[in-house]
Amino acid sequence: MNPTTVPPPGRDFYAEIAFSPLFAGLAGPEAAVLLSGARIDSHDDGHLLFAEGEEAGGFFLLLDGHVELFVGEGGRTTVLDVAKRPAILGEAALFDDGRHPHSARVVGHARVLAVPRGPFLEGLESRFDLAQRMLGSMSVRLRGLVGQIAELKLKSTAQRLAGFLLGLAPEGEGKALVRFPYDKRLAAEALGMTAESLSRALARLAPLGVESRAENLVAIADVAALRSFCAEEGEE
Repeated sequence: MNPTTVPPPGRDFYAEIAFSPLFAGLAGPEAAVLLSGARIDSHDDGHLLFAEGEEAGGFFLLLDGHVELFVGEGGRTTVLDVAKRPAILGEAALFDDGRHPHSARVVGHARVLAVPRGPFLEGLESRFDLAQRMLGSMSVRLRGLVGQIAELKLKSTAQRLAGFLLGLAPEGEGKALVRFPYDKRLAAEALGMTAESLSRALARLAPLGVESRAENLVAIADVAALRSFCAEEGEE
């Protein structure tokens, strides 16, 4: 299915992307040059934003929704992460060999700002601060992946799932009702486990007041207790 494209509508366009540290405060003629040809696209489930090994024509700012990042080999795929707002996607290829190191596929529905490579890189030559912001974004992504690797080695499946659920819950203590933002199978893969392991992990969290409900809902009886459980040394 072809994407639904919304042309940049002047000030409203810049207001919509201002939440991103990369584009904060960007406006006027200089912004028009940097974002020449940029557009806001809406994509349905399964749409491939870019493929592993493909030459990068630009990068994307995720405005709404989720995007699965994965690599493939021998017919099998490995989920690296499931990105959400305000992630920047595909920017690494702009500074490396020009090819994407992984693939990116829309989960459910997503809106993205698609930024062409050429005009943006030309604009960076006179805006060192923007180059620093983009490197900062890449650094945040790298730290996140390092954190995920550390959790795979140091935390149990139940603790990794608990951390994921806490990330969906509002700040504070007490009770919370959260919903898996996408398919549990994908959530399991992103957490480095199988769907069966995720089900077993949910069962292990039951004594802590975690209850799986219909429609991908999960009830948390005590957010503070679950947070303390995550901080314990991991044991399978």
